[in-house]
Amino acid sequence: MPPNTRALLYNALKAAGWAPDKGFTSYRLAELEEIRDQMVEHGVEVTIPDPPAPAPPPTRSAPDPEELPGQRLNEPEEVIRVDEHGRQWLQEEVRKPAYPKPRGRRVLTYVDPGVKQETVRNGEYIESFEVPGDRKNRTAEIKITLPSFQVGIYRDKRFPFRVHVYNGREGFNLHDVEKFYGGAELVPAECKRVYIENDLCYDIRSVVQAIRTEHRQMLLQKGAR
Repeated sequence: MPPNTRALLYNALKAAGWAPDKGFTSYRLAELEEIRDQMVEHGVEVTIPDPPAPAPPPTRSAPDPEELPGQRLNEPEEVIRVDEHGRQWLQEEVRKPAYPKPRGRRVLTYVDPGVKQETVRNGEYIESFEVPGDRKNRTAEIKITLPSFQVGIYRDKRFPFRVHVYNGREGFNLHDVEKFYGGAELVPAECKRVYIENDLCYDIRSVVQAIRTEHRQMLLQKGAR
């Protein structure tokens, strides 16, 4: 059973029209399954999307010391390499240079059709506006200056969330944690937010402690029944 089954079921129930009367952390998986069964009995369809099939892991490799910040245009969940610790890197960490150096630039080309002016009369009023023209053979360029640094992002089998890292500091991906709990307003107050350079994340230590505390409370409630 996937570790986030409870969160997936909770979100699926809400998508099907269920209105919870308490916070996500107060529901046990058995309670959510009972609510699902009741809804299905009344003809309400509750669909939990199947997780995507995992892609074959890339071979283990070291980071490219010549990599520039922002040079890759890979998909957000595309694994670019696996390191010697088994961590799956989605984005390389590239630190700011110790001395000023030229930044990389990306050049994008596109076909510029130009513009032409159209006039529309509406009663006594005349309105003019620009629309794309018909010069389809003109090629133009956009030059984008790449950033001077880049926060690293990887997946670690020890955690259910992506990890952001920069210069030795790490944090859990903000959206991953909020999705796990069913929304930002349902994240426990003890889960602290931190900045990993310019990325807003959740503090790893406080999130892990909150999950352990919740698990312990669930075991105590189960034992008291």
